[in-house]
Amino acid sequence: MKYRFSAFLVVMVSIGLTALLAGCVSAPAPSNTTTPWIPPSRAQNPDTIWKDIRAQKADYTNELSLAEALDIALQNNPASRKTWSDARAASAQVDQAKGYFLPTVVGTAGANRQRTTAEPDDFSLDYTKYGPGLQLNYLVINFGGGRQAAVEQALQTVYAANYLFNRSIQDILLAVETAYYGLVSAKAGIEAAEANVKDARTALETAQARKAAGVGTDLEVLQAQASYDQSRYGLVNAKGQFKIARGALAQAMGIPADTTVQVVAPTNAVPTAVTPQDMRQLIDDALDRRPDIAALRATLAAKKAAIRVTGSVLWPLLYVNGNVSRNYYDTVTDKEFQQNQQNDWSYGAGATLQWTLFDGFQTLSAKRAAAAQADSAQAQLQQAELAASADVWTRYYAYETALERHTVSIAYLTSASASYDLALDSYKNGLSNIIDLLNAESKLAQARMQYVSARQDAFTALANLAYATGRLEKGGAAQTEGIFSTPARKDQP
Repeated sequence: MKYRFSAFLVVMVSIGLTALLAGCVSAPAPSNTTTPWIPPSRAQNPDTIWKDIRAQKADYTNELSLAEALDIALQNNPASRKTWSDARAASAQVDQAKGYFLPTVVGTAGANRQRTTAEPDDFSLDYTKYGPGLQLNYLVINFGGGRQAAVEQALQTVYAANYLFNRSIQDILLAVETAYYGLVSAKAGIEAAEANVKDARTALETAQARKAAGVGTDLEVLQAQASYDQSRYGLVNAKGQFKIARGALAQAMGIPADTTVQVVAPTNAVPTAVTPQDMRQLIDDALDRRPDIAALRATLAAKKAAIRVTGSVLWPLLYVNGNVSRNYYDTVTDKEFQQNQQNDWSYGAGATLQWTLFDGFQTLSAKRAAAAQADSAQAQLQQAELAASADVWTRYYAYETALERHTVSIAYLTSASASYDLALDSYKNGLSNIIDLLNAESKLAQARMQYVSARQDAFTALANLAYATGRLEKGGAAQTEGIFSTPARKDQP
């Protein structure tokens, strides 16, 4: 027994020295304000997450529809996984709160060694006591209702986390739809820019032919050349915007930005006009449907439950407790070389009424703090509801404006195209000058770009309206088209 105790002491000292040496590791700060900090090797953690992303074999060689892009995003985007993990963590807190209704059982094990020496007979006594035990403590009655309030607080926290998870899905859907139509628009922008280059080249060739025939001037050729170069500049810019838009869609889908993504243009046409809405009812429905507003309401309910939790400390608690242990005794005397061994059982049970009569006003202060936090949550909810109502109002009329702009852009493109054709024929026949042709060409180029932009704005405005009203779902904003707008018609000019 003596040697075992010495070995135990050596082990404990070794552990203490190891912990002391571990605490002596230094983390130096940058040496001065002008020299960058050089991280040590232990600070350069390997980025295994990015390696896992790169290791995923993704094949997006086929053109993706909006529905396919949305499916990929919901599988890969880490935003929804984060809020899902937050919801799971909040759910575990409910089980933790329910645990207060169950007894606490603690297993114990103890050992005690004592040596007594008597003089002058040089008599010594070694006494050892050891054995296991169990302790039970059970809160029978919480007169302040703190346990029920704690469960309610945890439940409302879970509800808030779940609503935020739903909103994060809508965030992903909106981001993907916006990026998807942005890429579609960028692709159409390249086609429009190529058409502009073709028209400018035709005007340049016509000016060169008139000069060769002796009816044109160098100034006309230079003006046509400048217009042609300007159209080429626009094509370069359109191609750059396409690459940027493709990276934005890849990010929204939760894949690396350098992944090649191709999309198919939407087959659905742009609606002709919005359906008149009862704005009061539309806003009220949106506030009832939006997950982010519901999350704030659940947060407010959790804050109110927290007031009851802190206030319950002012009320008494009734505990029932019990214990049982098995005790072993060893007694050894050196002088007579006698050894006695005995053991016994120990039991105990009781009830305790605990009532904190004074704690330095800590509970009252905590209750006031909880009430203030609830007031803050209520103000935050009110602010969010007002902002949501304004968001619905803005998005609705933005959608209405986008549809009207799209209708006008079709008419503008039709008239500009006819004007260019007429101006080109007139210039070829000497009935108009190069300025008239270049003006018509510029108007046509502008009309093409405005049509592309107006079509994109119509689709994204519908997505924003569906998001603002809480109606954006996995199928995309097109599912809500019949709610906000009249049947679509062919929108090609």
